[in-house]
Amino acid sequence: MSVCLVAPDTPSSVIRRAPRPSNEMTHRQAINSLRSYIKDASPTGVHVYCFNVPENDLEAAYSLLDKEEQRRSMRVTYSDDYNFIVRFMPSATHDEASCFWSHSVIAELIALAQNGHHLRTAPGITFSGTRTYQLGAREMQGDAAFRPSNSNSENPSVILEVGCSESLRQLKIDAKLWIEHLPEVQLVIILSIDPPAPDYPNLPRITIELWRGVAPSRPLRGDHARTRNGQMVWHADWTQQAGPLYILLADLFRGQVPQQYGVNNDRIVLDSAGWREAIIKVYR
Repeated sequence: MSVCLVAPDTPSSVIRRAPRPSNEMTHRQAINSLRSYIKDASPTGVHVYCFNVPENDLEAAYSLLDKEEQRRSMRVTYSDDYNFIVRFMPSATHDEASCFWSHSVIAELIALAQNGHHLRTAPGITFSGTRTYQLGAREMQGDAAFRPSNSNSENPSVILEVGCSESLRQLKIDAKLWIEHLPEVQLVIILSIDPPAPDYPNLPRITIELWRGVAPSRPLRGDHARTRNGQMVWHADWTQQAGPLYILLADLFRGQVPQQYGVNNDRIVLDSAGWREAIIKVYR
């Protein structure tokens, strides 16, 4: 097992990484190791625990993890090096970033809908929460997601991935996985929140990117060939100031926009400045 964490007694920009494990471990060994590390984990850090679990044991690992008391503060993904990565995020920064975005999407949809001031929830949309999805042979979780209520598929259409003191490279990998394995996904938003840079010691570094699916440049071959590739289509640095950010209704509703939103409305504009300020306030 490998442990990568922002330690409480070191500068927040320092991340300790152990060597890649050479041997697999059972799902029970992985969860037991996870429990022992979480017991001593700093409540102000982001901790990344990396395991190699046999492929036929992964489902059991997820099932056992779901019974953990602090499951809400964990999310699971994988990389080319490890097939079971648990990110333990007890700090409020991560939760605030995802909750503010989710509430903002709902609020803007209600404001856009006809007679929206009488509504308690947005028409035609379902919050998917942090449920687990099957991506090929793997399972993954997003931090927040939405899907059309009338869809036969429970897969999300728009997903938010938040990383606090994590690797932006890993967030990019996550975005590609969502897009390349779930055809229903129209847009992935990744938000990276990193320790302050020397030039701005009082501000966390905030990076935001939008990812979409594009057709492969080469002809598709084989039963497992991808029908589209994940590609970044927009990015911005919000460390000093947040710029405009909108989400197309066609992305949220997969092209079937409910009539309540009118024929002349094609997007919701999010409170990006408020989102940034909420992140900074909690981070401090």
